[in-house]
Amino acid sequence: MSNEEKIEIAERRIIELKTLINHWKTSHISSRRSTVDFVEAILADRQETKAA
Repeated sequence: MSNEEKIEIAERRIIELKTLINHWKTSHISSRRSTVDFVEAILADRQETKAA
């Protein structure tokens, strides 16, 4: 794996973590599965926006 690929993966992970932290700060959802579903939906929406 090249350094560029590693950087891209790390940047995506940072976005995922920031999104998750923001969600935890603003939500009272206790279910981890619900939280994961929420984050995945946000990330999918972001990817669709970038692709368009």
